[in-house]
Amino acid sequence: MAKMTLLPSGESSVSSDWVIAGASPESTRWESLDDDNGATSYVSCNDSGAEMTIEFANPSVAEADIDFSVAPFVRFVSSGRSDHRRVPSLVAISFEAPVGVSAYTESCSYDAHVSSFETINGTARATSDGVNPWTYADLEGLEMKCTKSFTAEIWLSYLAIEVTYTKAVAADNATFFGANF
Repeated sequence: MAKMTLLPSGESSVSSDWVIAGASPESTRWESLDDDNGATSYVSCNDSGAEMTIEFANPSVAEADIDFSVAPFVRFVSSGRSDHRRVPSLVAISFEAPVGVSAYTESCSYDAHVSSFETINGTARATSDGVNPWTYADLEGLEMKCTKSFTAEIWLSYLAIEVTYTKAVAADNATFFGANF
């Protein structure tokens, strides 16, 4: 099985409560989430109910190079921490787009920690809607929504989508033509 990572490429429908922060803050929220660099750049939020929708880049692997006869698995990968000394930060992370993709909302509890960030991976899903396997069209234009719960501030440093897939096998025309001509 091969893997590709879809990184943030834009944002839509973002509450102003999600703030760009860090020792070297980026220009946008999505740029703050495109690499796992801890407190160097991140987004923070302490407002319960605040939402942030992040858009992701299209697959870096061509459709013809993925064997869709074997369902790919898709999950989110994140890194964050609570800014509170004892209380974890809670964030619900879900698929938001494209149309037809199930939300698969997962509640993430990032531990309270003074200096380190915790990695939380979503559940690997073999279907886009609970029934049908993922298609290339499903992988294009994916968006994820983060919804803050309660008031312990979250520092979210990384959010990506990991796709595990089977590589397509290329036909060996040399064998065919060599044997028949």
